[in-house]
Amino acid sequence: MKKHLRGRLTFANVISCIALFVALGGLAVAATKLPKNSVGTKQLKKNSVTTAKIKKNAVTGAKVKKQSLTGSDIKLSTLGTVPTAQLANSIQPAEPTHLVGAPGEPPFEGGSGNVPPLTPGISLPPVGFYKDREGIVHLEGFAKVGAGGPIFTLPPGYQPAPGQLREYQPIDETAVIISGINFETLHVGSVLGSTGEAVSLEGISFRPGA
Repeated sequence: MKKHLRGRLTFANVISCIALFVALGGLAVAATKLPKNSVGTKQLKKNSVTTAKIKKNAVTGAKVKKQSLTGSDIKLSTLGTVPTAQLANSIQPAEPTHLVGAPGEPPFEGGSGNVPPLTPGISLPPVGFYKDREGIVHLEGFAKVGAGGPIFTLPPGYQPAPGQLREYQPIDETAVIISGINFETLHVGSVLGSTGEAVSLEGISFRPGA
């Protein structure tokens, strides 16, 4: 058998066989080449498209489903401050109430003080003042007026404009704020009330003088 094959193996036969194999291999390669636009979603294996295979900046906003992104998908530190938030950040917060008679705050004058508890466990708000976000001064609380005249004196920056005499009548009694008027017995920026009366300072507000 071997002798029979050797007799038939010639140079021409070998070359012909090699050419045949090359031709068949070329057909196989050509058969695996995919036509244009022939691969769709059905041909893609699940999870086969990875981050590394997506071209940089290839995915645009138009390709993202509306309302599909959440806060966890966004790097918040890269976002700027919206204009309304910038305005809110520029507004000064309302300061805490300055309680009259407390350490470091204006004292009561002429024997005045907070209204005593009405009954055990029930008290009216104490006398105080503060500035809101817009710089408006607000008074609050209920005072028991002593000898009459000043209940307490507002510090500089919390007094009405110089030369003004402002009078308030929140309920039945009267509280008067004096600023810029130097009477013999009154002080600039004093909050006054009638002798022995309980005076409400709730709802009294004004813009302080420069």
